[in-house]
Amino acid sequence: MDKAIVATAQVPDVSALNELLASLPFGDPKYHLLQRPDEITDWTKETPNTEVIEQFTHGRLFGNQGELRWRKTNGGYALLWLSEGKLPEGFTEQGEWVTCKSQNIYLLGGGDDPEPRDTRIPRKLRYPIQQSKFLCIKAIRYKESKSETIRFTRYTEFVQKSGD
Repeated sequence: MDKAIVATAQVPDVSALNELLASLPFGDPKYHLLQRPDEITDWTKETPNTEVIEQFTHGRLFGNQGELRWRKTNGGYALLWLSEGKLPEGFTEQGEWVTCKSQNIYLLGGGDDPEPRDTRIPRKLRYPIQQSKFLCIKAIRYKESKSETIRFTRYTEFVQKSGD
């Protein structure tokens, strides 16, 4: 188990959020997902642009080095940073955390129904990699040191099982 960073911050507007999206160490490739109460986007490769971000209330951008989640508030955007690296400037660390062994989370679908989907979402989602029989996403779970409770799961990358 490695030390993990769980940190929060607040930014006043979408331009400050964009600066963080451009400067934080996500790794490559990176993927984003955006949502609002009545809509969720398909997973998309790369960083979302300002116009798209402003249309949604929540979002996340992740890569193999870190994940940033954001939520629109009356005062700008509330941020949550998950990584195993160092604490970014302007963020406040939220307690002591460790990582659990990474795992592959297999997406629903495959076999006769090659389009993966999540049962919590009322439609199939498109993923930014070639569809395969066993599409999955690699994830790292974050455990609070004191209570040993897993509270967060950070996505790192989409994985395509060889030999599909």
